[in-house]
Amino acid sequence: MLTQQEAARVLNKALCTGADFAELFFEDREESNIRWEKDSLSGVKAIRIYGAGLYVLSGTGSIYLYSNDCSLTALLSLAETAAELIEVRTKRQAAVPDQFYTPALKNPNPVLLAPSSTGADRKITVLKQTAAAAASAGPAVLSLNADYFDTDQRIWVINSEGLSVKDRRVTTRLRLQAAVSDGKTSFFNWEDLTRPQGFEAYRNEADHIGFAEDMVRRTRAMMDGRSVPACTVPVVLEAGGCGTLWHESCGHSLEAAAIAAGSSAFIGKLGQKVASDRVTLVDDGTMPGLYGSSAVDDEGHPRQRNVLIENGILKNYMCDRLHGRMLNLPSNGCGRRQNYTYAPTSRMSNTYLAAGRDDNEEMITSVSEGLYVKSIGGGTGGMQFSLEVKEGWWIENGRLTYPVKGLMLTGNGLEVIGRIDRVGTALEYDNGGFCGAASGLIPTTTFQPRVRIAEMSIGGA
Repeated sequence: MLTQQEAARVLNKALCTGADFAELFFEDREESNIRWEKDSLSGVKAIRIYGAGLYVLSGTGSIYLYSNDCSLTALLSLAETAAELIEVRTKRQAAVPDQFYTPALKNPNPVLLAPSSTGADRKITVLKQTAAAAASAGPAVLSLNADYFDTDQRIWVINSEGLSVKDRRVTTRLRLQAAVSDGKTSFFNWEDLTRPQGFEAYRNEADHIGFAEDMVRRTRAMMDGRSVPACTVPVVLEAGGCGTLWHESCGHSLEAAAIAAGSSAFIGKLGQKVASDRVTLVDDGTMPGLYGSSAVDDEGHPRQRNVLIENGILKNYMCDRLHGRMLNLPSNGCGRRQNYTYAPTSRMSNTYLAAGRDDNEEMITSVSEGLYVKSIGGGTGGMQFSLEVKEGWWIENGRLTYPVKGLMLTGNGLEVIGRIDRVGTALEYDNGGFCGAASGLIPTTTFQPRVRIAEMSIGGA
């Protein structure tokens, strides 16, 4: 890796034709993946990813180049190419300062037991325990695969404004894939148990064993569900992972990239009422123990708590450097990317609906006919969104009557968040997962208290 002085030479070279900002993003990442398939070990992989990305801005124009050769010679050549390619509309050539600064930082997810210092045999033991717990959860399990993943990412961001900051992000993950059958039909499901931790995440066997047993139970419940015709009814969404609703219905539309591109329903609505009075929506990358947290974003900006909607009023967007420039807004710690091969852009981190004051039981008992959603699967986001109901129950006369299957929740984001008529008092976290967008796959978390939507469209999956 380069010294600070060598990195400064690269940055100055990138600015030599008149650009006003340059950044180097260095990444050193170790990954491992172990697969348990059909009662035996079927694969062990170890991957090392090392490289650097060069980001050059001139006003609202940008160039991003990357290389897996991090030598000074290679990066000077990369900088020369970037300087030639960047379209300079107004020459404001910046000068890289002689001294660099590093802000005071606190890692929200410190590592106790690095995966790289943990033997493969211990990881395989966790896989065996998880697979055995799932297989013994009932005779309905036809097939079962289990995967263990860990990632140890070290980054260094240094830019022409004098910032030099390093961060380390360690995550582990278990994935279960199972097919269950009642003798007539079969059903396939997969779920992840994610942790923003090192191998210390598996010290308590009850956690991953309980995850496996619950996953099989949920899969069997999905298979036993009844079909429901398309309709529009009240929908109650359980606390925790059903917060995916916010990620898909309005989260992406509150990213500065969507605002700048003209593809969001929230354009020009800062300070205006956009949701029910019960809605206070927050994106916070600083929260300890959550999958979307880190000390800094992928532009080196310290993570922060951003209130996006407060009591129904639009307060802010999630901004990276480039799209913040386009909107005349400052970056607020939301510039993220999968790895060094991607330019950063505005992305979510830990997005949640703040707790309210409504009674959980009344949300169901006051419904004559509707849908209770226990868990949500994947979906598509934007102004028109859809979400898969993984586990749900039909409500009749204020009671949960039977499980349902094959349903999708669909709607217009602005309309749906305006129809929130109940928000519970207990905020519950979720394990987290991945969000895919322009800057790749990144870890995120979405969660909420129990919520009721007065009216929502449901249809067959």
